Amino acid sequence: MKNCQINAIFLAAGNSKRMDENKISLPLGSTTIGSFGLRRFIQSNINHIFVVTKVNDSLDWIDRDLFQLPYKKYWTHVPCINANHGQSHSLNCGLNEALKFDSKGIMILLADQPFLSIETINTLHFNYLELLKKDSTIPFLAASFQGIPRPPIIFSPISIPSLLKLTGDEGARKIVRMHKTLDDFLIDFEDKIDFFDIDTKEAYVMAKRIAQSKDNDDL
Repeated sequence: MKNCQINAIFLAAGNSKRMDENKISLPLGSTTIGSFGLRRFIQSNINHIFVVTKVNDSLDWIDRDLFQLPYKKYWTHVPCINANHGQSHSLNCGLNEALKFDSKGIMILLADQPFLSIETINTLHFNYLELLKKDSTIPFLAASFQGIPRPPIIFSPISIPSLLKLTGDEGARKIVRMHKTLDDFLIDFEDKIDFFDIDTKEAYVMAKRIAQSKDNDDL
């Protein structure tokens, strides 16, 4: 039920330097890397997703049905003119759009992390809102695996000014690392597949095997 306003920024404007091609458009299962994750995130408890891409992105990597209702009402395309200058610019573009809407928090999602489960997103979503009720000054709540903070991360409104000050290829993780005491702002998860990101061709080969096994599990 999407009744509490947590919006998300879906970063899909990377340069894919180690892949030598636009990785989010590569086939994965019955779809693409980018659409594989986006479909899941739309089905989670996130209210609205701002999909940040380069200006010239044709969006042909997004499944056609996601452009139709009911799916389309849950996401907005945000072309970013400065995306080539680093991740901070993509993040800034997404934040500027997300801030036009009332939000209790903004989640950062990565397009190359397609296996992040709906359950994990919803668990982080629920715990963030519960924590926010107890302490309105919390900076963020991050997922972690083996004690290491990893996306997704939900940032509270008080952290937005710091995010907007990021420059170059600095990502939101820099804000997390600034906090010496993280234990109160982490939710640990045990499934490493949630945090599998596709950064290399070797990782892509493994991702195709994972996607195939998930398809078989659904049969």
